[in-house]
Amino acid sequence: MPQIEHVALYADGDPTSLKDFYVEAFGFKVLVDNHQATPPGYFLSGDGGGMALEIIGRPSGTSNSDQRYICHVAILVDDVAAIRADLEAKGLTFEPDTAVDNESMTTCFFRDPAENRIQIVHRPRPLGS
Repeated sequence: MPQIEHVALYADGDPTSLKDFYVEAFGFKVLVDNHQATPPGYFLSGDGGGMALEIIGRPSGTSNSDQRYICHVAILVDDVAAIRADLEAKGLTFEPDTAVDNESMTTCFFRDPAENRIQIVHRPRPLGS
C-alpha cells in the first residue's frame, strides 16, 4: 500500500540551522545528510524510520508563500503544553486563534525559524481509529 515517505520544508539559505532547530526542539535524528548537495538538505525522523521531514536550502529567488490556510507540517507529540512552553522559552510565538484542546486532540500552531507553519498535536486515539 502506498505511504507518504517524507514532507519537505524550505530553510532560508543554509539548512543547517533549521535542521539543528528540529533536532533540538523535537529530538529528531538525521537520517540522511545531503548538506553538500545542490540544493543542500537533510532528512530527519523522530523514530529513525517511517515518514521523514526533509529540510532543503531555499534556492535564491524562491519565495515562501503565505502558508496560513494552505499547508503545514503536523508533529505528533506526547505533551503539547510542555513542547509549547519550551518553544516559547526559545522565543517562538504561537498563533492565538488556532489552539484546540478537546476530547479528540490538543493542538497549536507556530512558525519555525524559516517561517514554515508547524502544528504540534497530541491525539488520545490515532487518526482514523
